[in-house]
Amino acid sequence: MSKYQPYSEYKDSGIKWLGEVPEHWKKTRLKFLGFTYGGLSGKAGKDFNQEDNKFSKPFIPFTNIAGSSYIKDDYFGLVIINEGESQNKAKKNDLFFLMSSEDYEDLGKASLLQFDVDELYLNSFCKGFRLTSKNLDPKYLNFLLSGDTYRKLLYTQGNGFTRINLRLERLNDLVLSLAPTLEEQTTIANFLDRETTKIDTLIKKQQVLLELLKEKRQAVISHTVTKGLDSNVKMKDSGVEWLGEVPAHWGVKKVKYLFEIRKRISGELGYPILSITQKGIKVKDTESGKGQLSMDYSKYQFVKVGDFAMNHMDLLTGFVDISKHHGVTSPDYRVFAARDKNLVTQYFLYLFQMGYINKIFYGFGQGSSQFGRWRLPTDQF
Repeated sequence: MSKYQPYSEYKDSGIKWLGEVPEHWKKTRLKFLGFTYGGLSGKAGKDFNQEDNKFSKPFIPFTNIAGSSYIKDDYFGLVIINEGESQNKAKKNDLFFLMSSEDYEDLGKASLLQFDVDELYLNSFCKGFRLTSKNLDPKYLNFLLSGDTYRKLLYTQGNGFTRINLRLERLNDLVLSLAPTLEEQTTIANFLDRETTKIDTLIKKQQVLLELLKEKRQAVISHTVTKGLDSNVKMKDSGVEWLGEVPAHWGVKKVKYLFEIRKRISGELGYPILSITQKGIKVKDTESGKGQLSMDYSKYQFVKVGDFAMNHMDLLTGFVDISKHHGVTSPDYRVFAARDKNLVTQYFLYLFQMGYINKIFYGFGQGSSQFGRWRLPTDQF
């Protein structure tokens, strides 16, 4: 990076959040560089992922856009497009923006289609953008819009409760400061390509190591909470299929004899809002407006310090934790506590968390995994 020297002169961009830019760079708005178009319209659930239907065509799912700055060529869904049906098609060098999300930080994410396609469509949660300007490198624009400065600006423009949306005019009116020539844009884009590729390679290597360590950690926990510490102890059949053998001196009891479900609706506002995440129970920052928000927190249920709280509505991405906070959480979640105050709750927390990580709860669930809702009924818990 040392061979790239600072520009000789800079100027105030005139944009408070952007600050100074090189003297010769030009200011414009996104809408003057091309046009936006919509994704699929008029589709129902039955129109998707029918592999044997001759009218099924590939489309870009929103997860392809949310997960990468470049569209992946092996990550498409299928949608039925009938003969003569009018739908917008994606083309090489189109950019795609995530216009609706459950997470503010995903809102406005951009992704670039770098390869030629015969027939490809776009999901309905996103907008496509097609350059009409001949003096703009699409890869350069994608890098620009993927940087922290513009990402933070876009996700602060969103609004909504359970789902956050970005209005099209907010995207079109986005002010950009651009290098004026294709040559300079391409030089910047090529540099970023090389450097980000090096960094991404290092990240992947670290991720592989982290995944191996996570697997080892979980294996240690799973073995210890179900088999104990003494490898020479006499074992017996637990009578529980997923559990297998346990130490002969251990007892096997149903959860309902050790814990009781508690559901106490607060009936008023003013309590801390608790979210159940895969990193544990967190106090929600409701003032920032980020994340999913409820219209009425008075219908939430109490969670006391030491209570267990679990998201049993989604056994694929949900989790369970012991609360360190007094507050309220969704009435759809399950709050429960030990019947015996002498119970070592941390031991049972490891056991319950293993139920999620090893997908043990999933085997007892009901619902539709296609839509991310696989619930654990009370009688199975």
